[in-house]
Amino acid sequence: MATTASTRIAFGWLFGIMLLGLALRIAFVLKGTAAFYHSPGPFVLNGDSFSYTLAFENLWLRGRYTFDFLEPDASFGRLPGYPFFYGAHWIVFGSARAAAATAWSQVLLDTGAIALVFAILRRLEPNQPRTAYLGALLYAAYPFIIVWVPIIGTEILATDLTLLWFWVMLQWRPTPLYLLGIGALAALVLLVRAYMGVLLPITVMWVLWQTRKATWHSIARNIGLAMLGFGLLYGGWPVRNYLLAHRLVLLKPKTAGYANQTVDVDEFYQWVHCWTTNENPWLDSVLIGKGRIHFPAAAFSSAAEENQAQQLVACARQCGSGFWVLRNGISNSASYYRDTAAVLADTAYQKHHFRSCNEEIGAGFQSLRRRFAAEHPFRFWLDVPLQNVQKALFKSTMAKAPVLEKRAAPPRVGLMQLLFGYRTVLVLLGWGGILVGIRRQPALGLVAAVAGLIYLYICFLYRGLEMRYLLQADVLLLIPAALWLGRWLPAGPANASRSSGPVLPA
Repeated sequence: MATTASTRIAFGWLFGIMLLGLALRIAFVLKGTAAFYHSPGPFVLNGDSFSYTLAFENLWLRGRYTFDFLEPDASFGRLPGYPFFYGAHWIVFGSARAAAATAWSQVLLDTGAIALVFAILRRLEPNQPRTAYLGALLYAAYPFIIVWVPIIGTEILATDLTLLWFWVMLQWRPTPLYLLGIGALAALVLLVRAYMGVLLPITVMWVLWQTRKATWHSIARNIGLAMLGFGLLYGGWPVRNYLLAHRLVLLKPKTAGYANQTVDVDEFYQWVHCWTTNENPWLDSVLIGKGRIHFPAAAFSSAAEENQAQQLVACARQCGSGFWVLRNGISNSASYYRDTAAVLADTAYQKHHFRSCNEEIGAGFQSLRRRFAAEHPFRFWLDVPLQNVQKALFKSTMAKAPVLEKRAAPPRVGLMQLLFGYRTVLVLLGWGGILVGIRRQPALGLVAAVAGLIYLYICFLYRGLEMRYLLQADVLLLIPAALWLGRWLPAGPANASRSSGPVLPA
């Protein structure tokens, strides 16, 4: 009887935390969306949303998976995970209610993720049940996940699937169905968010770790089954791409098929990211300026390089199609994503598009980037990347939007500094919890690997850091943060249920 009563109390606490999380998410959708995003409804369509929604709608209505019929690469620009998630709501609820239904589904999914965090921590720390409640509470009230709930985009679905992947990884068993399942789950997360492909090598390494004492034949079998599960789900995407265009597109093209991210703009961004973390002031200078741009002297090794940059800027203003799209302010509006009839009617864009000098602009900025990397290797590989790492850990304010981009005004600086400070504390506690507990808790290596690879890719290789790119890493770091904080909580009941997972030192 005592055990039954204890179980009911435990369930009641978890249920209460989940109700709190649900209430916070509902409140933000109903009230916070309007205040934070200036959106009139319970969902937000941002600059990326239409590429997901129209990719499915065009497939269903016109038989072609693309979000822009004018751009050939738009057929490969969005992996199918989130468009089909949205598409299920579009089929069931109709086009007028699909976005709102998707947002409400994200409310429910992310509320369910609170239970996943609880289950993960109960598995990792069976002797201290209050740690699981703490972790569940941290996630339930984590503001940087709640603000993404109404967004029609991949952030919530990718984060919840990442937590599901971690929980499944902790349920290790060397059976064919399980191994196929963890491979397929890693593929599913990738099909929602491309850079979450980091889960594949981590999954393989976890299988290797779990079977390290087995025979080589068993190790090869287990890894092969996990890879097969991944390939069965993911393989259809590159096969479809090859059959459609006779080219091998493993994930998506470099510019994702966006008309405002063609090679001229992309190579400009990459060059600017050699010497600064913030491309927006320089982009604005190209878009709205008319004369020479006063680039920092540190960006060049000679007057010839500066002259080349100024000539490329002049070309970008005259015949760069990506810059043209950005300058005309259509990159973040529904009118930009047009069907074939609208494109043919837009003679101004057609005329400009076919006179573009994108390749010459792109090649020019690429040569400047390569020369900078060759002449200043330490600055190239350490300066901007380490500034990104500092921002990833200690960001304290909202970024200012480009001049030509219309966004809702962010909340007051004081509030955002407080929230970002809270995030910094939790992220540092997460990394500290990994360092303290990983020797006795090898599963924390999964968190370290996922977060570490995401930080490495975004900060050092991609360089165009936006905090939403770190969302999956941040959420996983809540788990070791809760484990470390849980060491100072009072001990739980002596008859608390136990599981077979390894235990973090008290």
